[in-house]
Amino acid sequence: MYGWRGRIGHICPSIPIDMIMNEFQLMLPDGVQMVYSSLHVQNIQNSDFDRALERLTEATEQIADGEVDCIIAGGGPLVAMRGTDADIVEHITSIAKVPSSTTTGAMISALRHLEAKRVAIASPYSDERNVLLGKYLESQGFEVVGQKGLGLTRAMDIAKLPWHASYELARKAAADAPGADAIYMPCARFPIIGNIDIIEQDTGIPIVTSVQSMTWWGLNAIGIGEEILGFGLLLEDR
Repeated sequence: MYGWRGRIGHICPSIPIDMIMNEFQLMLPDGVQMVYSSLHVQNIQNSDFDRALERLTEATEQIADGEVDCIIAGGGPLVAMRGTDADIVEHITSIAKVPSSTTTGAMISALRHLEAKRVAIASPYSDERNVLLGKYLESQGFEVVGQKGLGLTRAMDIAKLPWHASYELARKAAADAPGADAIYMPCARFPIIGNIDIIEQDTGIPIVTSVQSMTWWGLNAIGIGEEILGFGLLLEDR
């Protein structure tokens, strides 16, 4: 049986989810299986977010049918826009009856685990979305010391970015935010996991990404504590 050590459910905002599936597979230890459903978000805009919320119940029921041990719902810009993920987590948990979180919740927990207080944002999103993310981070007790974005609003455009884009963006964010304790790099479709170690080595700053944080949170939720090498301090320091 696949997932004999544990099964982690991920409600992915966008479609297709091929890249995200590949990145999880690279990080997860043997015996851990991801189970997926989607909210069918195509563009990073409020109308798509509204439709995503309407699909949340159906997507959660699909994941629950996969007999998962925990669930993580994606959609950082949605949480930042609404200013909370508490009702989303409560709704998912009430249906699936397993520990649940959001990508944003996992990333916030990851920042706290790393004892970060001063955070620089480096995202593929527009300045408008980054401002909302910054306000959300500040509401969670962090000081946002810089923001860099690529101005993209379409999920597939983010997925098509070259690998060097995330590295260059992180270097710029670090250079413009001296004293940052961590670099916050949201969006599961942002090609980045192959650069995490390199970015941390070249900037001297730990970074927190979507897929990395979801992996960290999911493994903690199902009680698997082994360190995962090659994907940054967060997964090594467990």
